[in-house]
Amino acid sequence: MTTARTVADEIRNVLDYLHRSDIAVYINTVSEQGTRVSWHATDRDAPFLVSRGDPTLQDYQRWAGAGAYSALLFDGSLLQITYEVEGGKIAGHRLAYVPCPYRLDSELVRQEPILDIVDLHVANEPTNMVLHSAVRFDFDPGSAAPGHPSAHLTINSANCRIACAAPMHIGRFTDFVFRHFYPTLWKAHLPFFSKSSTRDAGPRTLTDDERDSPHLFWG
Repeated sequence: MTTARTVADEIRNVLDYLHRSDIAVYINTVSEQGTRVSWHATDRDAPFLVSRGDPTLQDYQRWAGAGAYSALLFDGSLLQITYEVEGGKIAGHRLAYVPCPYRLDSELVRQEPILDIVDLHVANEPTNMVLHSAVRFDFDPGSAAPGHPSAHLTINSANCRIACAAPMHIGRFTDFVFRHFYPTLWKAHLPFFSKSSTRDAGPRTLTDDERDSPHLFWG
């Protein structure tokens, strides 16, 4: 049976490995509050979502400043990991990879507060941003409707919801992120990333209509 504790332990194992391997510069404590497993932000009063639109530079700055993430990676990118667990199963999740808007010196990221480094880039080279999209895997069966699959990938636009085969396990999510965005690191740490990359967080959720459209499927 899946519980908030077992999910939290799996997240801790992933984050601890990323930190020990110097892939993550900083990891937040995993939070367990009732059915919700997430992170302990350093500023809990800061709003997380100001709007439902596309992520902006201001969103990144707010999240970085408030510690609203599970892990801060060596290049300033963020991992945000949240699960809802009810009735012995995964009832929802929000798994996001948020690239840093600027190319940062990884040594500076390890030495200086991330927001100070980003603010320096904003002040000195505001137009020299990296146009990388945030990537988010959501599982929200309560909102399922035509055009809004239970499990879906959002990329490039808040209105983009590409149906996914199933809710995503934390191991499959981190394998996806590093396989596609950090292939050299992924190869160097393949035994770790492959260990739980074949697991799902729940049963298949694709509808017949979703199967007839482009979607993400895995064996």
